[in-house]
Amino acid sequence: MGPPSTLPSGHPGAARDRGARKRALDRSAGPPTRVLRPLEQYAASNPPCTRGAGPVADPWARWSVEVGRFVESRRASGAVGELWLRRMTWELERVPRLWCSVEPAVAASSPHDLPAAYLDALRHGKKWEKPTFAIHFAALRSFLRWAGNPLGAESGAWRLPSGEPSHRRWLTREDFLSLYTHARGRARVLVGLEGLNGLRRVEVLRLRVKDLFLSEATLRVLGKGRNGGKWRRIPLHPLLAPVLERWVRGKAPDARILEASRSTADLLLAGAARAAGLSARGIRVSHHDLRRTFGRLAARAGMDLVQIKNLFGHASVDMTAHYIGLDADEMRDGLRRLTDHLRAGRRPSRGTTRALARTPPRRPDPPRPVARRRPSGRRSRRGARSTPAVGPPGRRRRSTSGEAALH
Repeated sequence: MGPPSTLPSGHPGAARDRGARKRALDRSAGPPTRVLRPLEQYAASNPPCTRGAGPVADPWARWSVEVGRFVESRRASGAVGELWLRRMTWELERVPRLWCSVEPAVAASSPHDLPAAYLDALRHGKKWEKPTFAIHFAALRSFLRWAGNPLGAESGAWRLPSGEPSHRRWLTREDFLSLYTHARGRARVLVGLEGLNGLRRVEVLRLRVKDLFLSEATLRVLGKGRNGGKWRRIPLHPLLAPVLERWVRGKAPDARILEASRSTADLLLAGAARAAGLSARGIRVSHHDLRRTFGRLAARAGMDLVQIKNLFGHASVDMTAHYIGLDADEMRDGLRRLTDHLRAGRRPSRGTTRALARTPPRRPDPPRPVARRRPSGRRSRRGARSTPAVGPPGRRRRSTSGEAALH
């Protein structure tokens, strides 16, 4: 599909046409801007620092050449996808800029000379999230192994920083209703599937018209995963059924319900948040925030945690409780009860002290009766106890009535 036709400048759709051509060029040139910024944009916002006589960019010229050779070799092998190749290229090309920002003590100009001081400086100088460190370290370690740097084989040098626990966000009931009300068109379908049915962004983008069963009010969802994920069939939210029925009318069974890329889905959600006034109030909304909001509102409405787990497609109930923040709520309630208990024990009221003084001491429990041991001998017909049989081993002699009478 070629680029859209150019419209005159005075045409009402000229601005929209320019936006469509810009998005088409962005898709053909590289990854989405939100996920992977182009190297030129990163370099413009992070100018090369200078150390000593001249800029650091000149000694790193060999680094860019080695990165190009490494990426081409990985592409020729076919073991890595194109998206990860573009991410590795971006991560490796920004190493010189990162090196200047953290300013380690030892300088290097090629992957053969990169020391462990660079990794230590990143861990102490950058306040990244743990996944960001993991992606950068994975790309760099693969590059150093290819270049023959012994640092790539040292597992201890690539440890991830502990970091801080991530903050799990969700929306209140009023904010979510405002977001859903102000969403229009594709944005309403996206917000509804994520906030009313608890789907992931990738699951929404994978949905096709044939996966929607309006007569049964169910959805067939393909979960996340490297090999395509697992299928699950879940009920459709009653408020979402009429919206999807109007949306898919006239579409082919193999057509996607929401024709959008990941970056387009992000733009749709951001536009709905602006329309609802959430962005002006400083409230950030992501796709996982909508998913957590669905779980928390469903739990507060009385839905069983096992049902929420099945709707989410989680492997365990514990994962669901942690994902929607129920474990934090339970810990908070436990600390509140502990505080009330400590306050009650520290300052007892005068009436409670007098009541405890008037309470009689508790009587000890009576001793339990000891079970009498049953005699080991056998009884005859008259009720007398017989003596154990005496005889050779393996044979038992029955006692006669005369012997019983002697006893």
